[in-house]
Amino acid sequence: MVTLTAPYVSGFLAFRETPFLLEALQRLKTSQPTLMPQVVFVDGNGLFHYREFGLACHLGVLSGLPCVGVAKNLLQVQGVFKDEEHQSQVRPPKDFHSCNKF
Repeated sequence: MVTLTAPYVSGFLAFRETPFLLEALQRLKTSQPTLMPQVVFVDGNGLFHYREFGLACHLGVLSGLPCVGVAKNLLQVQGVFKDEEHQSQVRPPKDFHSCNKF
């Protein structure tokens, strides 16, 4: 858990969250170096950020690790459209939840 000091500003998530993610990676490297990831999946955009440099890019450059942005929402970026065709491709199948009951 961390206490965020900067407010959320749409489009600037990296400036608020990257320092804490870097700190967590550094703590892991110091305390359990064998557990350091080879790649990091980030809850945010990377190149699909509308400025083409989101949280995943910031973290990757500053940490030296490959980072992949896995955002909850598709931003409107050049050449990518959030239209019905896209929605049909990312929507889970109708029986998705019944397939995952264990």
